[in-house]
Amino acid sequence: MARNWLKTLWKASYKGTPFWVERDEEEGGRRIVVHQFPMRDDPYLEDLGEDKRAFRVTAYVASDSADTDAGSLVATCAMRGPGPLVLPTHGPILTRCLKFARERSKDQHGYIGFELHFVREGYASALASVSMLANMVFVAADAAAASIMAAFVSSIQVTRQPDYVVAAATNGAQDAIAAVEAIRTSEPVDPVVSAAQRNETQAIFDAAPDLIEDPVKVGELPARIIAAARAIAGAMPASSAVTAFGAIAGDSTLSASVPTSVGVVVNPYPTPGRLTAARNDVAGKHLLLLAALTAYCEAIARVKLSDRPSAITLRANVAEYIEAILMVIPAGDIDLYNAIAALRNSVIEYLSRAVLDLAPVVTVEANLVLPSLYWAWRLYADPNRSDELVARNLVQHPSFMPTAFEALAK
Repeated sequence: MARNWLKTLWKASYKGTPFWVERDEEEGGRRIVVHQFPMRDDPYLEDLGEDKRAFRVTAYVASDSADTDAGSLVATCAMRGPGPLVLPTHGPILTRCLKFARERSKDQHGYIGFELHFVREGYASALASVSMLANMVFVAADAAAASIMAAFVSSIQVTRQPDYVVAAATNGAQDAIAAVEAIRTSEPVDPVVSAAQRNETQAIFDAAPDLIEDPVKVGELPARIIAAARAIAGAMPASSAVTAFGAIAGDSTLSASVPTSVGVVVNPYPTPGRLTAARNDVAGKHLLLLAALTAYCEAIARVKLSDRPSAITLRANVAEYIEAILMVIPAGDIDLYNAIAALRNSVIEYLSRAVLDLAPVVTVEANLVLPSLYWAWRLYADPNRSDELVARNLVQHPSFMPTAFEALAK
């Protein structure tokens, strides 16, 4: 019996938006460069790899809601980022829409045609060095700092408000700078920077009540808090900064959208003033959270990554922390959302590239307890790496390595 083609074809769509297909084309090949030489009959064909895979689709929508369906397809094709393309004889293909052309004819009401051009998605990032991607983290942090400042200014309400409402905003900002100061006093910070930031944090704390109520200078408050956090993190050992500021960035109580402390118990029927005070309190918590996140991401770009598992764990933490933060950013703060998402993407892209150059961790097993110097020579032909084995496995004495221990594969 003949194959029932209509029952085996896929339903066409792009990023979940359906359409009908009149015809589709697929184009690909190899990138071959032909080199020809004088007095030589045979050319040399240099294979540079596979060419891009392109798809051209003649599509259409046809129904009483064709105009609405066409608008949805246009919006989907113009959307940023790759998505799955499903064609009648292809399964899902991850592609990007390069170009679309919409066509309507006066003799075909309810029918709107499209010419769609797609290219198969390639590598996740451009050919860039690890140091260049690390620098992009600092660029994204600068953009995020500006958006955080603007979001804080727009989220607090202190004009013509009762004293306790203004106090909620002031206390939130002072709590934020106090948390940054606590890190300065408890972590190893460069003495020169520490002394300067001690004076700055005290000045911010003292000026907070006046800055909060000044509509012209209120933006200085979040800007100075973020700058202090970044300066202190930059003057700390990168590993210490990752731990200290990561603890704040991953604090779920700070990312909660429901206030936990506004000086009163929030009842089911709060007054407008209590609601405003609650929003001001949340704004202060989010300011601390985002300032710590900015410093945390910059510390990651400076930290020395020792092995592949630790880098992968760090990447997972970044994704988890920032996803929790993005979930509570109000819908109106689209600039802040995009800035934090861009910061996340830059850090993950940096870590994803850096992890390729890192060695995996293996477990070494032996029948005898031997010194680390022996294993450093046996594994790496480098006795100077004996201290690395001792530190990784928390060995009390380098002459007595356990019979099973971890080591870098190279």
